Amino acid sequence: MSVRALFPKGKEPRYVFEVLIGALPEAVLNFSHDGISLKALDPTKTALFELMFHATALEDYSVEEETKVGIIFTTLKDVLKRIGATEKLEIGVDKDRNRFSLYVYPKKGKDVGLVRRFSFPVVQAVEEEIPELPLSFDASFEMDADVFDDVVAMVEEVSDWIEIRVGPDSVTFRGVGEGGKAAEAEFTHDSDSVFSISADNPVSAKYSVEMLRDISRKMKSLSKRVKIELSLGKPIRLSYEFATGIFTATIAPRVD
Repeated sequence: MSVRALFPKGKEPRYVFEVLIGALPEAVLNFSHDGISLKALDPTKTALFELMFHATALEDYSVEEETKVGIIFTTLKDVLKRIGATEKLEIGVDKDRNRFSLYVYPKKGKDVGLVRRFSFPVVQAVEEEIPELPLSFDASFEMDADVFDDVVAMVEEVSDWIEIRVGPDSVTFRGVGEGGKAAEAEFTHDSDSVFSISADNPVSAKYSVEMLRDISRKMKSLSKRVKIELSLGKPIRLSYEFATGIFTATIAPRVD
């Protein structure tokens, strides 16, 4: 095979790809000597997704030359459900046969149990030229990824938007829905769930609660922490680091 990448735990590519399935119809995976990367805008141009699986963090990785593979994510949806959290996942690309393959087998290795193989034709997905975003952020904080998901889920119950306010000593999440229903949660720098806060002055912005939840509900299973960066009326950036890589999502603010 032209490319071979072995993940020690299948849950990492599984959950990341499940986030992407919900946002992107297709994308291009780039296999280089540094690892596997992706950079893509969603169809509405309101969210930018960036992914990097580091070659040095994979159990095994080989690439003859830089290879780009077009993937239609919806074709992977049912396959991903069959990847157990502790099972190994191997990704292979055969350029001669124009095939992209997934191999799933027990964590002890493919010689000690059932090996499942799924193969797909490589498609000619259009790789959009995405310039570097000249973003700077006025505030940032890092918090427990599970708690962040709980807060977003709480706000989602009453509103379709979430306001995030960051001050020098606290972070507040708020949403207001029909009939005056409201949900709010505040964390100070002394909270066990918040590991750092950086803001010279108070900053607040509103975002789609659904989009944030679609990301947080999956990524909390891979990363214990999420780094969140924002500015007044500008995009928010969520960054999740995990054992084999990093996933970031930059999302445009909601305009009322």
